[in-house]
Amino acid sequence: MSDPGQSAEESADAGNGSRPDGRVSSPETLKLRRATHALRLHLDGLPVDYNLQTSGDRFLAGQAFMFARNRYACAESMIGSGFGGTVIGAISRSLLVDGLRWLWIGQEPERRRALLGDLLAERNRLCILLETTDTSCPILPRWIMPAPDVADLTGASLAWLDAPSTPSDDELLYDFVDHAVSTSRPAAPQLLDQVRGLLNVQGLHGASLVLAHAGHGNYLGLHSTLTEDGVPGYDLRSDHEALYLHVAAVGTVATLLGTINAVPELWPADVEQEVFTRRAVALAEDVAMAAAPLHRLATSTRRASLPRPAPRPAQEILRAGAVLAANDLLPDVNSAEHVMAAAREFDDIAGSFQVKASDHEQPALHAILGLNGAHSTLQAVTITFDQPGSRVMAAFAARMLLEESARMTWRYSVASDPEAFKARATQYFDEFRYREKKTVRQLRGSGVPKKDAEQLFARPSNVQMITPNDRITANRQPIPSISYMLREMGVAGGYLEPGWLEVAYSLLSQVTHSTPIGHLHSMRFDPDGVHGGELSTEMMGLAIDVACLGSARLIGWFTVLITGGSAEALAFRRDLWRQAAIVHERARIVHGLD
Repeated sequence: MSDPGQSAEESADAGNGSRPDGRVSSPETLKLRRATHALRLHLDGLPVDYNLQTSGDRFLAGQAFMFARNRYACAESMIGSGFGGTVIGAISRSLLVDGLRWLWIGQEPERRRALLGDLLAERNRLCILLETTDTSCPILPRWIMPAPDVADLTGASLAWLDAPSTPSDDELLYDFVDHAVSTSRPAAPQLLDQVRGLLNVQGLHGASLVLAHAGHGNYLGLHSTLTEDGVPGYDLRSDHEALYLHVAAVGTVATLLGTINAVPELWPADVEQEVFTRRAVALAEDVAMAAAPLHRLATSTRRASLPRPAPRPAQEILRAGAVLAANDLLPDVNSAEHVMAAAREFDDIAGSFQVKASDHEQPALHAILGLNGAHSTLQAVTITFDQPGSRVMAAFAARMLLEESARMTWRYSVASDPEAFKARATQYFDEFRYREKKTVRQLRGSGVPKKDAEQLFARPSNVQMITPNDRITANRQPIPSISYMLREMGVAGGYLEPGWLEVAYSLLSQVTHSTPIGHLHSMRFDPDGVHGGELSTEMMGLAIDVACLGSARLIGWFTVLITGGSAEALAFRRDLWRQAAIVHERARIVHGLD
C-alpha cells in the first residue's frame, strides 16, 4: 500500500512503476490518483477533538467524519497494490451511504438523534438474532457496548428509547435520486448543494448496484478485477477504480459537511472552517472530474424513476439485553495476538500451493476468479490486521469471504448428485446474469448510453477461459437468502452452535454499514484518550476467524476443481481447513461465539 506520508506526485508515480502490481497506468489514471491523494492529505490535516462528556447523539455525530476519513484513506492506500480491489468497492459503497446519510442529517441537525435510534435498533436486532439462531454469547455486553460508560451510550438513562431511526440505505438513495433537496441552514449550505452535484451522476442508482456487487464479494463483483494487463481476481479495472474513488471522495466530504451542520460546536477552534471546507470540496471536485472520463457516468440533472423502497419494519419488542447499566459493562482486557499468530500460519499454508490457469486445460472463469479473488481478499486481511489505522479493512474483507463461501457451500453441497449440481449451477449463474442486466437497465434508464453501461461489465480480450452463455433461464429461480445459506454452512461445518455464522455476518455488517455499533467497534479507548482507525479486540478476532474460514473453503474448493482433484490439491485443502479450524479454536475465546 502507498505510504500516507508520500506526496501526491510520488504516489502517482508509484502507480506507473513502483506500485506492487507493476502495471503501467494511463495518464488519466495517474491524474485521478493524484487528485485522490491530494484530498486524502488535506482531510488528514483536520484534528478531531473528543468530548466524552457530551450527549450520545453528539458524540456519535462527532466521530462520523473520523471513521469516513479513515476508510477513505484505507481505500486510497490500496489503489495499485495488486490485491483487494473489490474491498475498495466495498469501502466506497459504505462511504456513499455515509454521505447520503449525513446529507440527510445535515438538512435538519435535530435528525442526529436518529443515530441513537439506530444504535438501539441494531442492539435489539442482535439480541433477537441470538435467540432465533439459538446462539449463545457470554460476552454479549462487549458486543453491545465495546466502550466505557461515556455519553450515556449504554442507554441506562432510558432517555432515548423513543428515538427514531435513520432511513434505510435504499430510502436514502431513493430520497437523493428522486427528491433533490437542499438545506436552508446557515452552515455551509452552498457547499452541501455543491457536493450533492458531485454525486449527481446519471447512473447513481445503477452505480450503487455496481458497488454492491463488489461489496458482497460475489462473482459479478469480481469482474471489476478483469483487466487487459493484470491478474484476474487481484487487479482493478480503471473504470471501476474511477467509480469507486469518485464515490468514496464525495461521500467522505459529504460526511464532513453534514457533520459540520449537525454539530457545528465540535469544529476545532484553531482551524478556519470556511477555508478548510471549501478546499475539501474543491479537491473532491477534482477527483470527480478526473474520474468521470474513465467511468463515463457523466453528471446530469436527469433523474431515474425508482420504485419507492419498502419502509423499515416496525421495531420489535425491546429485549432486556439491548440496554445496559454501567455495572453490566465488561473490561477491554482481551487480546487477539494468538489468533493473529495462527492466521499468519494459515496465510503461509494458503500461499504454499500456487495454481496457474495456463497449467490446466480451459479452466472456467468463475473458478479462476473465485480462487484468485479469495487469495486477494485474504491478503487485505493478513497484510493489514497488524497495521494501526488499516485494521478496519479486515472487517470488510472478512464479510465478503464469508458471504461468498456461503454461496459456494450451498452450490457445491449437492456435488454428488449430477442433476442437482447442474441445476444449482444454472440457478447460480442465472442470478448474476440477471443482476448484470438489471444494473445495465438501471444505468440506461438514468440516461447512460448503452455502450457505456455495458462497458462496465465488458470482459477484456485476454479473458479466454470458458464462460457460461449469457442466456437467462425462463422462470429462473433466485438463489436463497444469505441467512439461509449461512445456516446451511453452519450445519455443514459441524459447529456446536451452527447459527454463529449468521451472528458473525451481522456483527461484521455493523462495520461495513457504518452503524453506531460499528463505529464503537472502530475505536479503542485507553487512559490517553480515544484512538480511531482501530477495531475492538472482539471484532478483530471475529474478522480474522471468518476470513480464514471463508478463504479456506473458497481456496480449497477451487484449487481442487481447477487441478482436477489432484492428490496434492486434496492434501493442500486438508491442511488449509485444519489450520482454519485452529484459528477458529483460538478465536472463539476472543469473540465469544460458537
